[in-house]
Amino acid sequence: MIKAFNLKLFSKVLFYFWLYTLAVILWGAWVRISHSGDGCGNHWPLCSGDFIPNFSQKKTWIEYTHRLMTGFYGIAVVLIFLKIKTTITDIFIKKLGWWFLALMISEALLGALLVKGELVTTNDSISRLIVMIFHQLNSFLLTGTTFLLYLAVNKKKADTLSSVKIESYTPILLFLLLAISGAIAALSVTLFPSISVWNGILDDFSKDSHLFIKLRILHPLLASVIGTGFVTWLFSKNHSRIAIEFLIALGIGVITILTLSPLPLKLVHLLIAHLLWARLIYLLVSSPDSNNR
Repeated sequence: MIKAFNLKLFSKVLFYFWLYTLAVILWGAWVRISHSGDGCGNHWPLCSGDFIPNFSQKKTWIEYTHRLMTGFYGIAVVLIFLKIKTTITDIFIKKLGWWFLALMISEALLGALLVKGELVTTNDSISRLIVMIFHQLNSFLLTGTTFLLYLAVNKKKADTLSSVKIESYTPILLFLLLAISGAIAALSVTLFPSISVWNGILDDFSKDSHLFIKLRILHPLLASVIGTGFVTWLFSKNHSRIAIEFLIALGIGVITILTLSPLPLKLVHLLIAHLLWARLIYLLVSSPDSNNR
């Protein structure tokens, strides 16, 4: 085991890297929302075949910045993985390190598939929907693994503490299902924005609507059912703080729909989802015994 001071420092590095991961994901969402996915053409990892492209178009620098952010991210993940592999003996943390590396690689490959397959901008194919679903799932697994890695290393600062353990996987699976439905809704709203709330409702149930429009209603329905279930469960377990956080998230979701999903709220909505995801993981591995969690 490495020195306690180094573990403390390493846990801080992991926490701030988790925050950086969220920033990369939010920028990636902006790439989708702004239809900048083809800002580098169908070239990957180079941009339009060049390391430094022509920035005459706004979408090029948006996409290129995301490429730079993810490039730095990949290098950092490899360095963190090597640090874990060579200095930490805890088996659970080592397993998390392997998952951390694997999810980073799959995230990059899914991003490359979107670009190389031209599943960007106005592409409304089933192929894009499928890749977006896996991309969303992978992103949540990646941020969750990163945060769990931080928790495990942070807890290991005291050698007397055992590795963290996840108490239940049911809430995790339900939350991931909600995240997947969110990816469908986000893609639908990006490709087929509504001119009004009422018009959007009519489109949801119109037989002539695109499949993506018909599917987007799944997210608010699942958010209502699963979100209410989470709030009820959390209050019953005396975890009032996180229960209120879930209620706030549901409220912001309603506001996002009523305001026709403006860009700032889209990003806030996604950020809150990942923050709640981390809070849920923290709850399930920390065995809280009070409502202060």
